[in-house]
Amino acid sequence: MKTKFLIIACENNINLTYYSKTHWLIGVERGCLDIINKGFKVDIAISDFDHVLNEELELIKNNSEDFIQLNNEKDYLDGKEAIQKAYELGATEILMLVKPTKRVDMNLSLIEFCTKERVKVFNESSFMFCLQKGENKIEFEKYQDYTYITLFPIHQTSITIKGLKYEVEDLMLLPYSTRAYSNCFLNNQDAIIKTDKSILIIFNK
Repeated sequence: MKTKFLIIACENNINLTYYSKTHWLIGVERGCLDIINKGFKVDIAISDFDHVLNEELELIKNNSEDFIQLNNEKDYLDGKEAIQKAYELGATEILMLVKPTKRVDMNLSLIEFCTKERVKVFNESSFMFCLQKGENKIEFEKYQDYTYITLFPIHQTSITIKGLKYEVEDLMLLPYSTRAYSNCFLNNQDAIIKTDKSILIIFNK
């Protein structure tokens, strides 16, 4: 039984063929249409669906194994509901495919998803997840398509960076500091990031 989940919350240019074999595909809002238009069945459609047309909603219903329409007056965001559903089904890994929107508040919700829910967020141009306390190896081969590497602290955090263009040792970052933005790989080599608290890492092209 699959224990990996991919939550798709937007239309995008990502090839889903690999994920369809290894992950449950959960659709949120127009992410359901993205799955369907690429020729796949939606394993779970979950949302209040206030961003789809009536005919699109019928298409989603007819192409979903499990359809859950949420009340638009609810305690949690659609994405949060999808994450909770994945964990209820035994998720050991959750990826979320989502793009930045014009609503800054919705973009900020990704911080909670990564730090508290252990979700890895990505799209065509970025990849974000939470580095855990301790020593973390950042492999060049895995992330070489990304130009910029940013560290974003949620807590007061001490970091040491080795093997990137800008190296530091025991640099103290205050919460939400921008001091560790826009680093990059150096000479095609792996990097080591040591931190005394969990910290967000964001790769951007």
